[in-house]
Amino acid sequence: MKEVRIMPDNPSNMPGAPNTGYVYIAGAGPGDPELLTMKADRVLRDADVILYDDLVSPELVEQYPGEKIYTGKRKDSHHFEQEEINEEIVRHALRGRTVVRLKGGDPFIFGRGGEEIATLRRHGIGYEIIPGITAAHGASAYTEIPLTMRKVSSSVAFCTGHPVSKIQVPDTDTIVYYMVASSVHDVLDMVAAKGRSGETKVAVVQNATRYNQISFSGTLDEFRKRERAVYSPALLIIGDNISQFIENSWYSRKKKVLMAGGDSRRYGDAGYIRIPFPCRKASTADLEAIKACMEGIEGFSMLFFQNKSSVSYFFKYLFEHGRDVRHLAHLSICTPSQAAAAELLTFGIIPDFCLESHSSSGVSGLLCKEGIEHEQILLPYTGHVDEAMFGELSAAGNQVTALGVFTHAPQQDEASIDLDFIDEIYFSSPACVRNFRSLYSSIPQRIRITPADDRTAEEINRQFGN
Repeated sequence: MKEVRIMPDNPSNMPGAPNTGYVYIAGAGPGDPELLTMKADRVLRDADVILYDDLVSPELVEQYPGEKIYTGKRKDSHHFEQEEINEEIVRHALRGRTVVRLKGGDPFIFGRGGEEIATLRRHGIGYEIIPGITAAHGASAYTEIPLTMRKVSSSVAFCTGHPVSKIQVPDTDTIVYYMVASSVHDVLDMVAAKGRSGETKVAVVQNATRYNQISFSGTLDEFRKRERAVYSPALLIIGDNISQFIENSWYSRKKKVLMAGGDSRRYGDAGYIRIPFPCRKASTADLEAIKACMEGIEGFSMLFFQNKSSVSYFFKYLFEHGRDVRHLAHLSICTPSQAAAAELLTFGIIPDFCLESHSSSGVSGLLCKEGIEHEQILLPYTGHVDEAMFGELSAAGNQVTALGVFTHAPQQDEASIDLDFIDEIYFSSPACVRNFRSLYSSIPQRIRITPADDRTAEEINRQFGN
């Protein structure tokens, strides 16, 4: 039976309604890929475009076929600003695509899901919200800290640790503070100032539900005296429901096995946590292609910036190759959005064309209107090239060269796996051993190494001398 979709309140105002796509705003959960809901999994399998955040597990996103656009945002380090994320969602939906906006945790708990649906309503785009397990619930389950507990805690509040000037201390038995990596002591001082006893129990949980989850606990007074660093992502939990045994929870007792390739069914019993490790180097921008384009910039007649971030990274490389805006004087410069146009202004450039489309026909009609055809176009992009845009530009008779100026390497890429949390490494082939050796010069002696066969064992001996 075909799924019935509930459309917005104003379908008559929907631009290009018959061809407009559909948007799912979905929560991916706090980190463990297996905490994704069945509904989110289903829509991800059918998605044309997936816009995902920094805290979404890379191994989760990579299993789905849709075009993937990294939109990570962390404090003082935004790859995409929220306004540009909104524009990207709308742009793809107006082209008739099925879009999944995938967020860490739950979309409506400090996830800006409300801002995004407001944008979709303004454009008359149909959408659904798919809830996810928020970080507080994940941390609670994986550390054995009940957020409510009979005769101990009958109320709980979720708060943020920033900005410091607006920290709230609600009168609840349990308080969970999100985003406290840089403000944990400010929060604790505020809690103490509101009259909480110095013996109140406190816990910090970092990387909740991930293979490298770590937690530690104490009293409010003890934590206020500590100099222990807290790293993002981190939660601060305050309340007398905190057990003294959280460092030895059911999750911490499981063996962590790094799966360097191999059958995902191995280590399938309840005693193991499998960490996928495909043993390939994280992709980056093609520096040779960038060099060739910078040195041959005179051969192009137009620069077409795919989005705002492609502008900033293009100029980064332009300057690194000893060139500046004077070398672009012969080029027409075009953007598909006001955000990209605004970014160009920071480099003193007003684009010749801003082809912001508000219909399902994309930019093709605007290309014809502006007479953009038979051009030699350089198309800088970040993440993934927009195939629809590339196709429309090419269909207008233009010769288009796509240039990747930045490809996101996820936070948990292969080179960032923390071996301190790994108990065993399983190698599925000699090639995986060699690729692993290119990333790590040694393997700690305490880690058990398991080869798939004799050839793999021989390669381990050659590479690591084990």
